[in-house]
Amino acid sequence: MKKFNIKNIKNKSYLYYLIILIVALIMCAPLFQEGIHAGHDGDFHISRTIGTIEELQNGNSPFIVSRFSNNLGFGWNLFYPPINTALNVIFAFLTGDVVIAIKVFIFFTFAVSGISMFTMVKKIFKSNTAALISSIIYMIAPYRLLNAYTRLAVGEMTSFMFIPIIFNGVYEILKGNTRKSYLFTLGAIGLILSHNISTMLVCILGFFYVLINIKKLKDKKILKAFIISTIIIVLSVIFFEIPLLQQQNGCDYEVFRYGKMYSTESVPGHALIPLQLILRHVESGADTSMYFCLGIPILIGLILTFFIKKEKKDNKNYWFFFISGIIATIMSTVIFPWKYMPSVLLMIQFPWRMLEIVVFCFAIISGINYSLFINKIYYLLKEKFNNITNKVLIYFPLSMKILFIILFIILSLIYSFSFITDLDYEYKNNDFYRQEEIIDPVGEVSRYSSFLEYWPQKAVRNLEYISNRDQKVLILSGTATIENENKEKGKLDFDISNVGNDVKLELPYLFYTGYAVTYTPENSKFSMKLEVVESDKGLVQVNLTGNEKGHIHVEYQPTKSHIICMIISFTTLTVYIIYLIFSYIFNKCNKKLLDGK
Repeated sequence: MKKFNIKNIKNKSYLYYLIILIVALIMCAPLFQEGIHAGHDGDFHISRTIGTIEELQNGNSPFIVSRFSNNLGFGWNLFYPPINTALNVIFAFLTGDVVIAIKVFIFFTFAVSGISMFTMVKKIFKSNTAALISSIIYMIAPYRLLNAYTRLAVGEMTSFMFIPIIFNGVYEILKGNTRKSYLFTLGAIGLILSHNISTMLVCILGFFYVLINIKKLKDKKILKAFIISTIIIVLSVIFFEIPLLQQQNGCDYEVFRYGKMYSTESVPGHALIPLQLILRHVESGADTSMYFCLGIPILIGLILTFFIKKEKKDNKNYWFFFISGIIATIMSTVIFPWKYMPSVLLMIQFPWRMLEIVVFCFAIISGINYSLFINKIYYLLKEKFNNITNKVLIYFPLSMKILFIILFIILSLIYSFSFITDLDYEYKNNDFYRQEEIIDPVGEVSRYSSFLEYWPQKAVRNLEYISNRDQKVLILSGTATIENENKEKGKLDFDISNVGNDVKLELPYLFYTGYAVTYTPENSKFSMKLEVVESDKGLVQVNLTGNEKGHIHVEYQPTKSHIICMIISFTTLTVYIIYLIFSYIFNKCNKKLLDGK
């Protein structure tokens, strides 16, 4: 049996992962009580989860939640990236409760983001201590807590998991270890399918990271890895991106209307004043009901930059993340000229969203600085006790190093809890999110339909009409007889006869590209699809030419191009994952054969 040696502990990664999981669990301690603090967006995201589950249980396409938007169907899942919804749906199926599911989801994002950050920093900077501290800071940073508790912004929470994975993969490729390009590939797929704005910010950061290493792209092996990975990424996400573009081209939706989500006037109004980055509560500045401070752990970590010898940080990666963090910090404030930025950058909506990049970069820098500082103290103590034969004293420097790390974790947790202890937790369960929908006509908001941003613009302009619209087929012009009308679980059936010329029917559905109106003539087994257009009120409309007599069935179905994209994405991901599995098995077997020799 091997003799126990405290020095062997520091090389066991699973112990660090265990610490990260424990910290993640502690960070979720407020969630163990009954009820939930839904924050700014929680009700929206929980509603989307239960709505998606209902559509799956009803055998419908999950892209339209038929019960939402006054039972006219809300295309939430056509516009919002799917990973966080999919995770919440899975957790809801496992737990049976959508509120418990969102709690599990919050813990999951804390844990995975901590582990992914630890893995990345350890790989790039070769230090377990730096990696552990960086991961802790990444999890407990105030902006991270703001997203998890105050805002309950599931998209950004999910994106925190994938950012370190992407940079871990890019680093491996640039080092020539192209076999691990899957980290970049899967990380990028996860990010794109999590949060559009985070994807844009990380894409910019990643572009400059590759740019400072541009000479390495002369290696055809490295360039090939990037090209192949990019192709796989694109093919894997087109099932979401192409239909999104199709919806954009098929109708004028609120989300794409200039001024709804952002404008040259609104974006600068949400820029922070520098003091908000330092203090938790500032009376003046943007969105003062929230906190945007970097946090004491990061601030002290940055201050340590000036006390650590530069030669120990003579590392291109270190300075890239340091400078990127500084630039991102400036961009979050009024110092940056947001008013003159192009529309593509204004999509950020709130400049304080740059804090996601700030936290990512400064968590890395702080972790390294703390690690260098701890090591400096460690070697001073080790040198002092080097000539002492007493084993207890020999291990004293290492014990002090471990003690310092434990103390850092405890103090960081105590500090972070000050941000999340004064929240109100209201009891909610599945029944709460099945209550009758109420659309606020003043704020244009509903917990089932968000801020109506995925409604057709015509529907929003006719909000009173939409709110009072029943579930019947309305004859807009011409004459026709409609009988046996029934709308249930998002599907509409009715018989039609005595159709005159130029008849226009408005159907009880908000307009989204993909609604299939199928007409089956009387005494016929053959059906045909009728052309669908948007009505003047933003609903689904069909035009009849006359003499139609038969049955009409209406339901949402993905378009042909959407189906093709889903097949391409599913096939690409399946083949790629099978390839990775077989590659892993092959490499393992190869290694065993070589070791046997």
